[in-house]
Amino acid sequence: MGSQTIRLGRLFGLEIGFNWSLLPFFLLVAWTMATEVLPSGAPGLSSTGYWIAGVLGTVVFYACLLAHELSHALVAKRKGVKVAGITLWLFGGVTQLEGEPRRAQDQALITAVGPLTSLVLAAIFFGAQQLLTGLNAPPLLVTLFAWMALLNLVLGVFNLVPALPLDGGRLLGAAVWWRTGSKDRGTTGAVRVGRFFAYLLIALGALEVLAGGLLNGLWLAIIGWFLLSAGAAEGRQVGIRSRLRQVPVAAVMSSPVPTLPSWLTCGQLAEAGGPSAGLYALHGVGGEPMGYLPRSRVDEAVRAGHPERRLEAVALAAEHLATVRPDENLEAALLRLEQGALVVANGQLVGTLSAADLARRAALAPLLGPRPHGSLE
Repeated sequence: MGSQTIRLGRLFGLEIGFNWSLLPFFLLVAWTMATEVLPSGAPGLSSTGYWIAGVLGTVVFYACLLAHELSHALVAKRKGVKVAGITLWLFGGVTQLEGEPRRAQDQALITAVGPLTSLVLAAIFFGAQQLLTGLNAPPLLVTLFAWMALLNLVLGVFNLVPALPLDGGRLLGAAVWWRTGSKDRGTTGAVRVGRFFAYLLIALGALEVLAGGLLNGLWLAIIGWFLLSAGAAEGRQVGIRSRLRQVPVAAVMSSPVPTLPSWLTCGQLAEAGGPSAGLYALHGVGGEPMGYLPRSRVDEAVRAGHPERRLEAVALAAEHLATVRPDENLEAALLRLEQGALVVANGQLVGTLSAADLARRAALAPLLGPRPHGSLE
């Protein structure tokens, strides 16, 4: 997670956090509920009571948004796609995928479960609201449940708009991918459709501003701009993936394999400075192999206040690293890279491949981060 993300903890083995940009929208939702929605549905209560209920309702809504993202993440994990975590932010939530679905059907399932979760939650809150109405429950509680049903309905339906990075855009991309057999064509088609919806929202926002609805108009225009920029980024990724298919692993791997003595400490390696590999092979006093060391594990040990740890203490065994071929293209290798990969030809280790190799030799650093699978409310 990024430096601007506040970690909340782990759920189902996933890192959960929120970005500072979430706070303004959180306050906007709470303010709307406390000053407009709840007073109109349950008049006669104190301002303090409305604000308490508004804040609690907003917390419940963000819990529903988290459920939406969790459904994406859990299905992705079930389909073999590694998930880095979930971040809640200004425009909703982002499930950070560190891989790609291998089939169009898998992408469709991973995507569709999010809006479906929101629609199911909307139905549950609506049913609860109807039950509470029949039981003559306090109007404040009834209004709160009705509002939760509406927000989840809007979240589910709006995310089905066929514009990347919304779920509808990914469903459209999966459909084109399944029909044509080309994932890139699916993404390109979804980007084009998404661009139309983005310009439409911007135009509607401008008309709303001219009609006197400044806040609503600006909000529509901001969402349209976000969809436009996010769609353009997805389009650039298609071009990058196409170029990666033309580059073999041999062109960027570290060869011969960089080696280090296992008895050095993390602090000594960190202080050495100069160019560094992303993945080292360790050897003992007699030259015997002692495992493999991703440089990131050294940096983590130093940041955690353990520079005295020997390299062998933070090394990994070969089975914990991916194996790739030197003639394999970089797009395929990136899907399995994680902490690093061993490059093997004819049963012999001929090099190593790491994020550092790609960033240093091919200027591909932007490709190495998790891919967001976002939702927007």
